[in-house]
Amino acid sequence: QFPDRIALFPLNLVLFPNGLLELRIFEIRYIDMIKDCLRNEEEFGIVLINSSIENTSDLKVETIGTLAKIISFDQGADGLLHITVQGTKPFKLNGHNIQSNGLMNGEIQPHLTECGKVLESHANLVSLLNKFLTVDQEHESGVPRPYSLSEASWVAYRLAEFLALSNQKKLKVLVESNAQRKLDKVQQFILNYRSKT
Repeated sequence: QFPDRIALFPLNLVLFPNGLLELRIFEIRYIDMIKDCLRNEEEFGIVLINSSIENTSDLKVETIGTLAKIISFDQGADGLLHITVQGTKPFKLNGHNIQSNGLMNGEIQPHLTECGKVLESHANLVSLLNKFLTVDQEHESGVPRPYSLSEASWVAYRLAEFLALSNQKKLKVLVESNAQRKLDKVQQFILNYRSKT
């Protein structure tokens, strides 16, 4: 069941569905948030900050984010709480408020993405992703299995993770609702990069 209100973790990054992210948590408000999520078996939302100032009550965040599920946690050698999360589903942020402890809560709804198979016109992108995945397996850095190389959104997300794209370009891939157009955007980013080199 999709939640209608969640705790938000604004970060200077974009998390994609099925993507993994390691975080070190040191602020009390986020430690409390993680404890609540673990206790209640809930997810929280990761949203991209769209301003350079992170520690303000007037924080500006993007309206499309991704739900994050905690899959592991421990106390690191540095004494901080280390967690690994996996993106699950994208959401649209309809509004948010700041609690007395500084934690941001948001009212959300699903940001639906059409399911779609990879078309022949995007076969080159699957080949490129396969090369990245081969290197990734050798270094055991971990794109989680199972792989979904025939699913257009999954391929677009994984390529956007591997490519050195800006946060705004990654956000454009996440925001796009049509699976084929997600791949079109990634392909255009690659073509633009090659034309400059």
